[in-house]
Parts: sequence; C-alpha cells; structure tokens
Amino acid sequence: MPAFSPSALADILRSLLPQSFVGKFCVAFSGGVDSTVLLHALAQLRTINPSWVVRAVHIDHQLQSMSREWSVQCEQVARKLDVQIAIEPVDIERDDAQGLEAAARKTRYAVLRRGLQEGEVLLTAHHADDQAETLMLALLRGSGVQGLAAMPAIKVFADGWHARPLLKFTRAEIESWAREQHINAIDDPSNALLRHDRNYLRHEVLPVLQKRWPATSANMVRSATHLGEALGLLEEVASQDFNRCAKGPALSIQLLHTLSSARRRNLLRYWFRARGLPLPSTRKLHGLEHDLLGSDPARMPHTMWEGAHLRWHRGLLYADSADVRPRDAQQCDNLAITWDWRDKLVLPNGLGLLTLVPTLGPGLAAARLPPTVVVRFRKGGEKIRLAGRTHRHALRNLLQESDVLPWWRDSLPLIFVGKQLLAVADLYSSADYAAAPGEVAVQVQWENAPAWKAVSGEE
Repeated sequence: MPAFSPSALADILRSLLPQSFVGKFCVAFSGGVDSTVLLHALAQLRTINPSWVVRAVHIDHQLQSMSREWSVQCEQVARKLDVQIAIEPVDIERDDAQGLEAAARKTRYAVLRRGLQEGEVLLTAHHADDQAETLMLALLRGSGVQGLAAMPAIKVFADGWHARPLLKFTRAEIESWAREQHINAIDDPSNALLRHDRNYLRHEVLPVLQKRWPATSANMVRSATHLGEALGLLEEVASQDFNRCAKGPALSIQLLHTLSSARRRNLLRYWFRARGLPLPSTRKLHGLEHDLLGSDPARMPHTMWEGAHLRWHRGLLYADSADVRPRDAQQCDNLAITWDWRDKLVLPNGLGLLTLVPTLGPGLAAARLPPTVVVRFRKGGEKIRLAGRTHRHALRNLLQESDVLPWWRDSLPLIFVGKQLLAVADLYSSADYAAAPGEVAVQVQWENAPAWKAVSGEE
C-alpha cells in the first residue's frame, strides 16, 4: 500500500463505494489530525471531481473546557477549505452503565445518523492503529467473531453508508502527510489520559509491540479483515437458518432443536440483532438454551437480560425490548388516566400512543362520547358487548380467542366511559356506542403498539 496521499484516498474510495454512489460526502470532523487530514484530502480531490459535494459535521461533546474553542477552530478550517460545516453540541449521559466513552460514542453516532442525507456517505477517520486498538480491546473482553472483526471498511448507515477509508494507513503515515502540508490540528489532552483503556493500549502497549513487530497494526488490520469475512459467512448461515426457523416475529423451538448448539446460538444472536436487542453474554446465552429449550412448554418459560425479554409460548420463542414491557401490576392496577380523546395519549411502560381518528367505516359515535374518557388496565371481570351480539362477553375469553399473547393480556389499554368498557385498544369496541349510519365515527388507533399477537406454532 502506498503512503497516504489524496490519490491513494481516491483509489480506496472508488474500491469501497457502490457504483450507485453520487459523490455526496459527510465527514465526521473532530478537528484532530486524522479527520483534518481526511477533510483536506477530500477538498483537494474535489478540485478534480467538481460534482462531489463535501460537508462536515463537528460534534461538540461539551466534556472539555476547550470544546467551544475547538468548535470555532473547526469552523475556521472548514471555511478555509470552502466546506459547509454543522456544529452539533450534545449532552452526554455521564452515568451510562457502559462508561463515558461509550455514552459519547452512542450519542455521537445518533446525531450523525439523524443528519445523514439520502445516498450520502459518512466518512470517519479511523486508521490502522485505531483498528489494532479495537481488535485488542475485543480480545481482552473475550468478544466473539463480530467483536473481533472490529470496524468494517464500509457498511450501510441510515439512508446512506458509513465508510472508513483510512484503515490501511497508520497514524504515523497520516501525521507525516499533515506535516508535509503544514496542517495544524486540535490536540485533545484527554487522549493522553491512561485511565482510558484505549489510551493505555495506544501509549503503553502498541509501541512496545511495534518495536518488536513493526507491522503490528497492518497485520492486525489484515486479521480483522479475515474475521470480517468469517462473520459474513456466519451471517449467511444464520440468514438461511432464520428463513427455516422463523414463524412471523418468533422462532420455532422444534426447528431450533434440529440445529447444532453452535449453529443455534449463531441464529439466536442474528435474531436478537435483527430485532434491535442487545446481545446476552456467552454465559447467559448458554443458560437460556438450557432454561428455555429444555423446559416444560406448559411452564411458559421466561428469561431476561439487560435490555431484553425472551419468552416461550406454544412452541415458539418471542423476544421483546425491555423498554417496551407488560404493565407493572403494582404500578398500574389502580392507574386511571383521564384522556381528552381529541389529543394523543402516551401510555406508560413504552406501550405506545392512543388516538381516536375519524373513519368512514364502522366506529364509535363521536357525538355520544364525553369530552374525556378514562384509560385503565385489566383487573379481571371486564365485559363488553360486540356488534351483532346480544350479550356481553368476558374480556378474558375474547383475548384468548384473539390470540393475544398471555404476557400482554393485562397490558392492552382499556378505554372506559364511566364504568362501561368502551374499547379494548384497537381490538374491540362496544356496540353500545357504535355509530349509526350518518353519524360521525371515530376508531381507536394504537401507534407503536407491542407485538401482542401470537402466531401459529407447535403445541
């Protein structure tokens, strides 16, 4: 690989980016030497690629006393290069369970994700030494293949891509080009604090390894690339297994049993990621295999880890985010929410939003509804009369008939007028308040509702 230069960067971009790419770049610009070199090189390349659009985003984490001055310096650099820049101040959750660095990274990427334009590629200035540090951290944490694959050179991100075009260059090569071009950059003093694991590896461990093995960073980048290819193969296998074992939003226990343990765990990790759930530890994953896959189905097993719930019902596995959870009986048994139904109602426990919206079909008579109704949760004994029926039905029986998953049955919002049950979420509405022909009708709309309906499984 040649030393860093704008032409070498152009070659890498051409090899990474899809043919459909239209030349829109967004640089995550910290103002440090790496991102400053990347922005300068892109600005030079733009002169021979006039159709390219280059802009920058600087995230002000507000963690250092100098952060405002750094923002001003980044604005000045961007202006000198004729690059549009957005300065984004953020507040970092300082008591995040994963630490301040992780919280800053999570917040930073959330802002970058929201701001990325359709078809645009986000460029970050991670280089070979960063990749080596990431790989070593993953090894020290006992990570699996996904962690050891470290940072991919390109991946889909928001409505575009996220590329790391400097991964094949070392920090020394990038700094050498910066000196040749007389580029000044921000020097964040926190990068020297050895209490941070990454800084300790950077200043205390990697130099020792590179003294004995000069190609340490380059070799680690190559190993991470090999592991990335292995991860791709594991993803292909998991995708095939998922297509065979999936039953709607759930997985078949019977079909999971046909897989080897390693292949089953690979599928479970794939499924959790696809559902946006945090991955359990290796120990927890082995434990849930034992507890769930070997349990008596009549017990309806349930296990959980931070951020996720896993349940078994009628031979199927269901996974949910812990942020959206069944009601807490102690908190919600006596909960009565007065609702002006002309506005949206935010339900507790992340259960979504309720709205009464006009409808041309069957619905509730808007004129016969009082200005406010009351939303409660199931206590037992509730009854409702449905259209076309002469008597009231026990809600318990209706929910079973409608295949509402057992752990969600007490969490469906019940809408009352006085003591009379008006509607059960967007599932049932009372015939006593049904709109007659010619009356203005409204119906319940439950936005962001949990996946409460069971799918057909193996008894």
